[in-house]
Amino acid sequence: MADVIQSGSHEATQLSRHLKSMISAANRVKPNGIKSPLTVTLGDEFQGVCESLAAGVRTILWLEHRLRSKPLVVNGKPDDYSLRYVLHEGAISTPINPTRAHGMLGPGLTRARQLLSQKERGQPRFQILITDSKRSHRLQKAFNILDEISQNFKVEDFEFIEALLKESDSESIGRRFSRHRTSVERRRRSLQIGVIQNIESLIIDLSDPT
Repeated sequence: MADVIQSGSHEATQLSRHLKSMISAANRVKPNGIKSPLTVTLGDEFQGVCESLAAGVRTILWLEHRLRSKPLVVNGKPDDYSLRYVLHEGAISTPINPTRAHGMLGPGLTRARQLLSQKERGQPRFQILITDSKRSHRLQKAFNILDEISQNFKVEDFEFIEALLKESDSESIGRRFSRHRTSVERRRRSLQIGVIQNIESLIIDLSDPT
């Protein structure tokens, strides 16, 4: 489950349209890992059922990259927003709906909803709660580090950051963004791109140790 942080500070109609478009895209690119498709349940919330912890983690990481590569734009200007996530492993008592994550009941969904509703100061943006407590704790710490770094990113740098994360050729990126290679490499270090790549790799490894 996830919801938009401070959704009231964004234009409601355009935020809802952007969120639905992103969720539809996530369902298209992650069909093998999602048992019940990500579904917008309220204007600023969505939920889904993944077939594994690894599928859930990869879906979250995909959404984070998508928010940077295709941010909400209002009146020609980026109006970025962040999501608050709950990745919970729990029982679902009713049959899993394969077409829409709606109309299902169970203690797992109830607990996930409770976690998402807790919005006290200092609550982590990524909340991980799975049956393996040791792995859950490690994943939580890794996501906390990832969030601490990524929350310092500025929306005007999003496209550049995504290019750095996908490409290692600083000269090629420099031509694309009209920057000298050494400038690109300095920004790669200051934005901690290598750290993010290592943390994301660690998160994926922790979610699927096989």
